[in-house]
Parts: sequence; C-alpha cells; structure tokens
Amino acid sequence: MTLRELLEQAIRLRSSGQAQQSLELLERAKAQGVTNGWVDDNRARALVKLDRLEEARDLWQGLEAGEDLTLRTVASQNLHYLDLQDRVELFWQQVQDLAQRFSWTLLRLNADLRDAADFEFALLEEAVLSRESGAPEMSLALMEWAQAAGFRSPWLNDNQARALLALDQVIDACSVWRLIRDSSSEAAARQAAEEMLQTCQQQERQEQLRQREQALLAQAADLADQESAEHLARGLLTFPDSADCEQALLERLDQLRQRQDQGWSTLSPWMQRQELAVELFEQVLLEVERQLLPS
Repeated sequence: MTLRELLEQAIRLRSSGQAQQSLELLERAKAQGVTNGWVDDNRARALVKLDRLEEARDLWQGLEAGEDLTLRTVASQNLHYLDLQDRVELFWQQVQDLAQRFSWTLLRLNADLRDAADFEFALLEEAVLSRESGAPEMSLALMEWAQAAGFRSPWLNDNQARALLALDQVIDACSVWRLIRDSSSEAAARQAAEEMLQTCQQQERQEQLRQREQALLAQAADLADQESAEHLARGLLTFPDSADCEQALLERLDQLRQRQDQGWSTLSPWMQRQELAVELFEQVLLEVERQLLPS
C-alpha cells in the first residue's frame, strides 16, 4: 500500500465514524516503519475523534516544531482548534441564544457537534443558509460571533463580507475582502476576495460618492444661509447630477430671499421658481470663478 493509499483509507475510516480503526491502521503502518508527518497528522485527527486530546496535542506540537512549513501551518491550526475544543458545548449554548434573538431555526449547528473544526464548518454552512434564506442579519451576527469566539478561518470573514453586501453595506464588505486578499494565508480565500472586489468595484465607488454627497449635505445644514449656499454650490460642481444638492441650494437661496427681499412673498410661486433657478446658476458660476482665481 502506498503512502497516499494509506492516508486515503485512514481518512475514509475516520470520516465514516470509524476513528478507532483509522488510528489502528496508521499505528500498524508506523510500527512497520512508515515515518511521515501526514501519518502523524492523521493519527492526531483520529485521536481527537476518540477524545484523546492530549495525545493529539503532543503529536501536533511535534509537527509544529518540524521543518515542513505546510505541516507546521496545519499543526498550528489544529492546536488552535484543540484550544477551542473544551468550549464547544458553551459555543452551542451561545449560538442557540443568538439564533433565538434573530428568530432563526438552526439547520446545521447542533448539540452533537463536539469537534471544533466540525463546529466551524457548520458555522459556515449556517451562515450561507441564513443569508440565502433572507436572514443576512443572522448570518452577519453569526460570523462576527464566530470570530470573537476565536475561530480563524478566512471563510468566516468572507461570509461576513457577503452578509454585509446583502445588507447594502458594500464599503464595509469590500474592506473585509481587502483584508482577506492582503493577509490570508489561504490562496483560495485570497482569490475569492479578489473576485468579489472586482465584482463590487463600481457599486463601491457609487456608494463612496453617495456618502461624500450626504456628508456635504450634512455639513451645509450646520452652516449659516450664505455660507451654506456657497458650500452647496461647490457641492454641485463636485456632484453636478445631484438632485439633493440642487434642492438644498434652492431652499437656502429661498430662505435668503425671504429675509432680504420684502417683496418676495408677493411673487407667484412660478416667478419665485424662475428667480431661484437664475440665482442658483449665478451662485454656481461665482463658485467657478472663485476656483479659477489664482491662489
């Protein structure tokens, strides 16, 4: 039996609930002289299934101190899962409380999950199901809870970003995807993040412009009428298609005319609208001239 065949058979046994047989197969191979880090890794995984956690910890600590970078990374991840292992029962109680707050019936997470890695995978499945079933708030809360609890998979971050996008928070979603792209050790997660950033590029730009426009309008609301009018005129130069900026400027100009022109109220609404349209054009033109003047 080749090493690959040995490992595949051990994984099949373990995945089908036969962890003891998987361990015995690997132990026999080791006794016959098979020495390989992936054999030890799979021995540790079987030991976890058998609740022999300290023995598994010893094996992974040995691999973490070894020279194989991939095995060291895998061992480090699995040692982290072991640190979470003792809290899985508490985690189950916490996600039940979370689901209850969002009136969500858990479909993948259940009391039978005892392995931290299995629990993490179920968290991801639950996040996808809740988001695709029209409950993105639950999906987002679950992913944020998972990260706070100590789970580290970049796919938790990815699903957090997808929930944010479903909630129309595209800028926050793209921030999470940039973090994955720039810092994740998993190539597949980095690629998925890059693809989502490309997909959402235009939507993100539009939202950034919208937020800048709203910030400008909020600033104008805090200024005196004349200053506000000048501020809004600058805003129209930045956002020439903004109906909100145009309407806000018209309202400010109307307030100025009410205070400064005693005959303003005697004009018909139609005439007032024409006068204000001319004043708006003049206000914007003045702002253009200011910007063209040498500083």
